[in-house]
Amino acid sequence: MSKKGKWKKELVGFVCFLLVLGLFCAGASAVVLPKRYDYGATWDMYLKEERDSVDVMFFGSSLAYCDVVPSVIYETSGNTAYVMAGPEQTLPITWRYLKQACKTQSPQMVFIEATGLLYAEHNRSTHINICYMPWSLDRLELTFQEATPEEQLGLLFPLASYHSRWTEITWDEVGQGLFGYGPDMLAGYTFLQEVCPVEELGLRQMDDYPEVYQENLKCVQDILDFCDEEGIRPVFFVVPNANRPTDENMARLREDITALGGEFWDCNQDFDQLGIDLDTDFYDTLHFNYRGAEKFSRYLGEWISQQGLKENQNADQELWQQRVEYFDAKRDEANSQPIELSGAAE
Repeated sequence: MSKKGKWKKELVGFVCFLLVLGLFCAGASAVVLPKRYDYGATWDMYLKEERDSVDVMFFGSSLAYCDVVPSVIYETSGNTAYVMAGPEQTLPITWRYLKQACKTQSPQMVFIEATGLLYAEHNRSTHINICYMPWSLDRLELTFQEATPEEQLGLLFPLASYHSRWTEITWDEVGQGLFGYGPDMLAGYTFLQEVCPVEELGLRQMDDYPEVYQENLKCVQDILDFCDEEGIRPVFFVVPNANRPTDENMARLREDITALGGEFWDCNQDFDQLGIDLDTDFYDTLHFNYRGAEKFSRYLGEWISQQGLKENQNADQELWQQRVEYFDAKRDEANSQPIELSGAAE
């Protein structure tokens, strides 16, 4: 064999080796990555949804995934809904979540939890929000733009961060890592059962980050432009809670979002219409438990039913009925048990 032929053969072999190594690392990373079933960033289950089967989507922080029950919205309005939020999610991440989610779904309406505009540039949940995203340009952009240098290696090579988990992995985790999850019966919602009695409504004091806030407004514009191109109606909303933004912050959110042409809805203004019981319906002062979440979601569903959304022809109606029954069963089981106080109430 000539030197040229030998060189080509070695090159092909090296390329094949790199491909095999890459596939092994990708598979091993998926296996060792801690499985995520709730508390946001539940991308693996979201990607099991039938393509173009979701009418309404919710994005943002835990204020979205703890307070919005898609099965209740479906039961009330007939429209399918999904929560694709993440813990303490900053607006640049929310913006990329929206873009990524719309690669498999074509929602008619999206809700973005607006207090994300007031968050700092980075927090303890940045890594979690990014590392469970599908591999994409959006994920890579966030890795280099939002993560710290110390986090970037683990985000680019998850095996480096989680290789020590080999000794604790179950066979179920191996199967889910290699073959994926099943659909989420709560459609992105996290069921919270414990109770934090609330004595009085208060105000949420948040630090001011002027430069970050201006960057977040650029993300708002990006979201509005994207939704306009895709024919999606975006609604920036603030969930009702017992520790709400100050009047100054609420006015700033309303003014700046509407100035960009966005729709803003402070659901705290509708608090008295929700029938919330301060003694039983909160998990802590920011989040509802399942009782409050069901009331708020029923109210959302009634509002959505009045917006004239088209009937979705791709939705698996049997699956959605199962989701209704699943939440009802969890609620009924929780109702039959003695009330337990959450850590926030101790």
